[in-house]
Amino acid sequence: MTLGDVRGQDRALGLLERAISSKRLAHAFVFAGPPGVGKRSTALALARAKVCTEAPDRGCGRCAECLLVSAGTHPDVFVEDLAAAQAERASASFVSIEQIRRVCAALAMRPVRGACKLAIVDQAERMTAEAQNALLKTLEEPRGQATLVLVSSNLDALLPTIRSRCQRLLFAPLPDEVVVELLEREGVAADDARRAAPLAGGSLDRARELASAEASERTAELYERFARLPRLSIPDRLDLAASMSPRGERNRAQQALTHAAVLEHFRRQVLAAAEASRPPDAGAEDESMLHERLAGVRRAARQLERAYATVRDLERNANANLAWDGFVLGFDARDAG
Repeated sequence: MTLGDVRGQDRALGLLERAISSKRLAHAFVFAGPPGVGKRSTALALARAKVCTEAPDRGCGRCAECLLVSAGTHPDVFVEDLAAAQAERASASFVSIEQIRRVCAALAMRPVRGACKLAIVDQAERMTAEAQNALLKTLEEPRGQATLVLVSSNLDALLPTIRSRCQRLLFAPLPDEVVVELLEREGVAADDARRAAPLAGGSLDRARELASAEASERTAELYERFARLPRLSIPDRLDLAASMSPRGERNRAQQALTHAAVLEHFRRQVLAAAEASRPPDAGAEDESMLHERLAGVRRAARQLERAYATVRDLERNANANLAWDGFVLGFDARDAG
């Protein structure tokens, strides 16, 4: 992928391209935004643009330099992330200070093949405080044509001293039509792509997970159980909550699917309640009936608000078992109405 292939991030891409064309590229960036919206891909496209010999400042994706970046073997382009940490130590859950020291040492050396060096730290929010502090000297005293890109899905997890020394590029959720287009390019059936995109929250990664047949079956099962939630017994509710909670290192696809299904189900409930609140004839209902219908809309809106709050807390690393238990136990018989 080259910079010209990046989709759905016109603002961030425009700022980056103007900086490149004016030869005023910052020595350090934070690419910040939700997961799965193209931050890492854009960082790698920037690397190709900087080292490409066929289309300098753009990248061609075909020359030896671009192919080395794609293969992860270019001597002037370095990538560190949680996967690299886990390759060294399977139980690793953070980007370590040793990884960041490697990045700093690499950026301090002269380029091997060209005139510049570029390092990418993906999942930068997973850096330990010590690792972040190890970056400060490199950020304060940049050397030559070296660029550092921190890719993060949680800007607040970076220390203020890091954020203040980097130029921020904010990446937005992808429009649904872009997600559909990209899925279809990858060979996903059009119907599956159109079903998954609205549930994905603008994330291509999540949309890929949601487009599978298994995901479709799981989503339908969750919808059916959510519809019965207010009438379930306490043990059955807790059983539902347990099925929604990760067990150990349960894969991200299941978590993403559950979050999307919860939000979509309760969004549909609001729309259905709003549609039902419209009387067929302005004079056909008395005031008490109208109040009852509006109360149904308010109940549905409260449910959706609670669903959003729960998913937001989970995405901020709240305890999943406690969060889902609290969510399912917060319904009463009136919510069935």
